[in-house]
Amino acid sequence: MFFIRTTLLLGLGVLVLPTDETSQARVYDGAKTAVHWTSTFCDRNAEACVQSHQAWGVFVKKAEFGAKMALNLFNEHGRDASAQTTSPPGSAHGQPMASRTPASPGLQKRTAVTLPAADTDPTQRHKAARAGG
Repeated sequence: MFFIRTTLLLGLGVLVLPTDETSQARVYDGAKTAVHWTSTFCDRNAEACVQSHQAWGVFVKKAEFGAKMALNLFNEHGRDASAQTTSPPGSAHGQPMASRTPASPGLQKRTAVTLPAADTDPTQRHKAARAGG
């Protein structure tokens, strides 16, 4: 998909280019001027470059912190999920479901399962779905 998009954008770029030599020379001179103006920006605006360099350093530090935090949270969540999948259903690290404490103080504690057995048994749900019920 990336290859198709890239090819399409390059094709559109080629279609936009002029065909006559006068227009091509004008486009080339404009591009050459833009590249020169961009590459000499720091020579003309030294203070702006110093400030942007400092801002970039702050941005990089924040990005590194965010990436480390996301990685740590992902790793913790992965360990928690793998521990839950290895314990028997209805228990978290050996505790019955009714005695689990909620993750947030605003959540109420679960005391009992209110679903009928047919709704919690995967084989029964499969049979009911095939029967049309």
